[in-house]
Amino acid sequence: MTTAQRVPTKRSHTDGRAWAVAFWVLLSAGVALRIALLFTPAFTVDSDNAIVYLVAKHISEGDIAWFFWGQTYGGTLLEFVAGAAMLVFGAHIEVLSVVATLIFAGVAVLVRQLGTLLFDTRVGTVAGIVFWFSGYYTLKVSISEPGFYGPSLLLGLGVIIVSLRTDARHPVLQWATVGLLAGLAFWQSPMAAALALPAIVILVLRQRRAPGLWKRIVAAALAATVGALPWLIAFSVSLGALSPKGASHFSPRGFVTLFTSTLASTFGAAGGIPSILIALACAALLVLLGVLAVRHRNPGAAALFLGTALASLVIVVGSGVVLSANDTRYSVYLLPALTLSLAYAAVRVRWVPVVVVALAVGLTLTHIAVVKPTLSWTTAGRYGVGDITGLGNYLTSRGVTAVYGDYWIAYSLAAETHEHVTAASLSEPRRYAPYETAAAALDPRVVVVQAGNENDAALKSGTKAVGAFERTEVDGFAIYSFAAPFDPYASLWALY
Repeated sequence: MTTAQRVPTKRSHTDGRAWAVAFWVLLSAGVALRIALLFTPAFTVDSDNAIVYLVAKHISEGDIAWFFWGQTYGGTLLEFVAGAAMLVFGAHIEVLSVVATLIFAGVAVLVRQLGTLLFDTRVGTVAGIVFWFSGYYTLKVSISEPGFYGPSLLLGLGVIIVSLRTDARHPVLQWATVGLLAGLAFWQSPMAAALALPAIVILVLRQRRAPGLWKRIVAAALAATVGALPWLIAFSVSLGALSPKGASHFSPRGFVTLFTSTLASTFGAAGGIPSILIALACAALLVLLGVLAVRHRNPGAAALFLGTALASLVIVVGSGVVLSANDTRYSVYLLPALTLSLAYAAVRVRWVPVVVVALAVGLTLTHIAVVKPTLSWTTAGRYGVGDITGLGNYLTSRGVTAVYGDYWIAYSLAAETHEHVTAASLSEPRRYAPYETAAAALDPRVVVVQAGNENDAALKSGTKAVGAFERTEVDGFAIYSFAAPFDPYASLWALY
C-alpha cells in the first residue's frame, strides 16, 4: 500500500488539519516578516534590482519593455504585475518588493501542492515551510528581486503540477494550460524553461496513445506560442537570446562550486568543512529525489529531478563564470527539489518534521540576525554602493538631471531620485539608450564614479576624456564636469 492509498484515521485527519494551519500561519508570518524587513538595512538594492524597479515604473507609465533592459532574456512578468500595482499605490520600490514577495509566497504554495501530489500532505507542507524559511539569502531574493526568479519558479512548477494530472475532464484545456505556462516560462528565463521541459516530455509520453492526441498537441503549441511570443521575436532578431552571458568560457568546475560555494554560502557556511558537509547533503538530497523517481516510478519526482538538473546545467553554462559565494541567488532554482527531498526523509519519523520546521524558522531568523546584526527601522543606506540619496540631492540642487556613471551607481541613482536624475552606465552592459541620450545632451557633461576606484584614477589622469574638467567629491563619489563634449564609449571602463 502506497502513502497515497493509506486509509485516513482520526489522528491523521487531525494531524493534517494542524499541519495545514501551521503552513498558512507561517506563510502569513513570512510575508509579514519580509514586508517589515523592507524598512530595515536587511533590504538592500543594487543597480540590477534598481533596473527591475525602473522597468516596472516605466511600464506603469506606458513605456513597455518585454525583457530586462539591455537583454534578450529575462522576461518582465514581475514588472508588469508590479507596474499595475504602482498605478494604484504609486511608483515606490517597496511596491515592487511586496509584489515579488507575494509571487514567492505563491511558489511556496506550489511546493506544498507538488509535495502533496508526489508523496503526501505532510511532505508537501513541510517542504513548503522549509522553502519559505530557508535562510537570509534566499529570503533576500524574494524582496530584492533580480527580475525573473520568482516568476520562473512559479511557472516552472506550475507546468509540472498541471502536467501530472491524469484525471483532467478536459484534456485539451490541460494541454493548452501546460503550453501557455511553458511559453511564459520560456519568456521569463532559460532556467524556467529547463525546469518545465522534462514535465512536458513526460506528459507527451504518458498520453502518447490517447485518442485525439493531435488536438492536444495543437492546443499546447498554439498556447505556448502565445506565451513565448516576446522571446520568439527576440530570438528571430538575434541569436543572443540563447547566448551565455559573460566573456568567459564554460568550466566543469562550476558544477562543483555550485554546491561547495553557492549552495554552501546560501545556507550560512563560509568555507572549510561546513561548506563540504552542506554540499554533500545537498547532493545527497538531489540523488534521493532521483532514486525515489526511479524506485517508485514517480513521474512527478522524475520531472522535478530532471528539471532541476537541467536548470543547474543552464546556470553553470549560462552564467559565464565559475559560480562562487556571490551567486547565492541561483540557489532558489534548486530549493524546491532540495526541500521536497528533505521533507520526504523527515516524515519517516513522527516528530522529526516538527523539529525540521522549527529549525528552519529559527535558523532563518538567526541567519538574518547574523548577516544584519544592527537591524533598525531605517531606509537609509539601502543602496550598497554608498549614500546614493546624498548624491542625488547634491546633483538635484545643482540642476544636474542626467549623468554618466559607474554601472553600480547609475541605475541606483535613477531609482533613488525617481529619475529626477538619470544615469547612463559607462561600462558594459549598456542598458537603456534614453539615459545615454539625456547624458550626452547635458552641458556640461557630468560623470559620476566612486572616489578612488579605477575609473576615478583614469579620469584624473586624463586618459578617458579630452579637455579640462572640474572634480568634486561628495559622500565618497567623484563628480566630474567636462566643458567640452566627448564620447565616453570610445574607450573601455571598469565595472567596479
